[in-house]
Amino acid sequence: MSDYIVGKIIRIIYENNTNSYKVGVFKVKDSSNNLKDFVGTSISFVGNFNNLSSEIFYKLYGSIVSHPKYGEQFSVSSYEICNPTDDDEIISYLGSGLFKGIGIKTAEKIVNKYGSKTIEIIKNDPYALSKINGVSVKTSLNIYEKLNSLTQEEELISNLTKMGFSVNESVKIVKTCSLNLTDIIKNNLYILTNIVDFDKVDSVYKKYNDPNSDIRIENVITHSIKNVCYKTGDTLASIEEVYIEVLKYFNNDFKLSSFKIYLKNLIEQYKIYEFDNYLMLNYFYDTEEYIAQRINMYNKIKLNENNSKIKKYISKFEKKNNIILNDDQKEAITGSINNNLFIITGGPGTGKTTIIKAIVDYYDDKNSIALLAPTGRSAKRMSFCIGTLASTIHKFLKWDKETSSFGVNEYNQSKAKIVIIDEFSMVDIFLFSSLLKALKDTVKIILVGDANQLPSISPGNVLYDLLSSGNINKKYLTHIYRTNEKSFINILADKIKNKELIDEANDYNDFKFIESSDNNIINNLKVICESVKNKNISLDEFQVLVPMYKGNNGIDNLNKTMQNIFNPNNNDLEEMIVGDITYRENDKVIQLVNDVDNNVFNGDIGYIEKVNTYPKKSILINFSNNRVEYEHTDFDKFSLAYAVSIHKSQGSEYDNVVIVLANSHRRMFYNKLIYTACTRAKKNLIIIGQKNNFNYSITSNYSSKRITHLKEFIK
Repeated sequence: MSDYIVGKIIRIIYENNTNSYKVGVFKVKDSSNNLKDFVGTSISFVGNFNNLSSEIFYKLYGSIVSHPKYGEQFSVSSYEICNPTDDDEIISYLGSGLFKGIGIKTAEKIVNKYGSKTIEIIKNDPYALSKINGVSVKTSLNIYEKLNSLTQEEELISNLTKMGFSVNESVKIVKTCSLNLTDIIKNNLYILTNIVDFDKVDSVYKKYNDPNSDIRIENVITHSIKNVCYKTGDTLASIEEVYIEVLKYFNNDFKLSSFKIYLKNLIEQYKIYEFDNYLMLNYFYDTEEYIAQRINMYNKIKLNENNSKIKKYISKFEKKNNIILNDDQKEAITGSINNNLFIITGGPGTGKTTIIKAIVDYYDDKNSIALLAPTGRSAKRMSFCIGTLASTIHKFLKWDKETSSFGVNEYNQSKAKIVIIDEFSMVDIFLFSSLLKALKDTVKIILVGDANQLPSISPGNVLYDLLSSGNINKKYLTHIYRTNEKSFINILADKIKNKELIDEANDYNDFKFIESSDNNIINNLKVICESVKNKNISLDEFQVLVPMYKGNNGIDNLNKTMQNIFNPNNNDLEEMIVGDITYRENDKVIQLVNDVDNNVFNGDIGYIEKVNTYPKKSILINFSNNRVEYEHTDFDKFSLAYAVSIHKSQGSEYDNVVIVLANSHRRMFYNKLIYTACTRAKKNLIIIGQKNNFNYSITSNYSSKRITHLKEFIK
């Protein structure tokens, strides 16, 4: 066991209710042998805790850490409640005010009768205090319940930490399922994988149970199916892939014949389904089936709009905005108005945003229209271009990170009558299913996206599957507007989409290909960055896109290189080292997860305003005047953003884009990836790498078609 200190909380300096992190001052009464110098003194402590009380003795396990600026602190890894044993301590504890009906004088009577075993006796006998003169049976019962409830959660947390869970994990578990926790630990610990990482639960399970038990094998199999699906984006996983994944959990010692027996059992329990040597988890199946049911229902609703009225409106819209719409765009507007479910798809510069604006302007009641997008940046861009407030899907559905659920759902549906979703290729099956549950049966849905872009990060290929259905009304836009005689970006995107190889393209003022070996990529990038800095180009409008994180030309290393150019070490700027990353005030960063409570979303770009190291480690980030403070436990929610992944850039656009195509990343090159990267650029695009790798990415179909079951459900 690690070192420990015993004593009381003097005060709490800081606490974060979201992650249970606390900073406080602790009066040490006792300790392990090598910490005896701290007995009788006070020391600051940091760690994750449930509710703490200054009237209770605690035993804190952990270690002394030395802060370079604020000296010694005790970093707590686990803790437990200690019952007071000294008579004076027990009297002080019972008479502290924690227990209604007991004052100091009554506490003295209780201790005079029961002595040092007072607390133990009260916990075990609900009527023990009623034997004391002046204490009623009701008061005795209340104190019995209070005393036990004060320690129950802490004991559960202590037991979980002893099992192998961290304090933070233990607090999350207890807060989520304290009432059923004993049964869960006894019968199926893997239920906790909804709260804690599977591998952590699995490692704890193996410490106390047979690693070849039926429960473990079945949970490993279902987890392996999920793992494969999240790696590939498919909603089904081949039996062979799943078996290979399962072997990792049994040191490659698990017979295929046994595996197939367990598959059969899981299929009979309806936990998984099998389709032509592919496996599908039941909740994946239910999700795609539900989407199809809703889509089929919306698709059957017929509207009776006046086509003559629509035609007149389009003419009026053209005059008002001084534009001329082509036939495809007019058909997209007419189709969106005439159908309860409609899809608009096309590449950059084909007028998708103009069409959305025309649709929105057609309706008088703007408050009944919900404009949605998957990311914060795409929602902001939608708001700016359309002139009507747009929202992320998570914010629209009121995501609650405490309960991991949406506040707008099938029991509390939105009142929106028309829902338009942009960048729909990024939406996975689970998010789309949640959105459909939150919408009324009569709502009009218009889906807008580019089917040639990367699909969602999570499983599913919803836009592609819906477009593949012959029964859903849709319009493909092909004519490119956003170009001029010397522009090449949108022409390049069209060539990539059609898999046309690129020879020379340096005659255009908005596109440049820099032929470079892997060894010279960083030098070439430095030259570009220095030029950007000298020209005072805003970092908001300059973005480097890279396929992979690792390696010399990966995102992590390039961020360090670019940080040294755009925001070098400066004694006037506070900084903090987190892992192998240095975060410095003024650094450009990217949000990695959705945080509805703070109105910041996956892919949002911000800048560090303030780095604090005491009394709590925190970093304040400004996301377009939305300031969010991150504690040390949340530092994994953002990262440096001078260079970002192509996946993270989806839904965003930048005036100036540099794409790094290192030969070492070649296995990641494929058509949709390079298409998505190139279409992020609005004014200038530079690609650094070798042209043969660029052409390889154009022709490669790797990961271009996902395996799903949704289209099988759509009628």
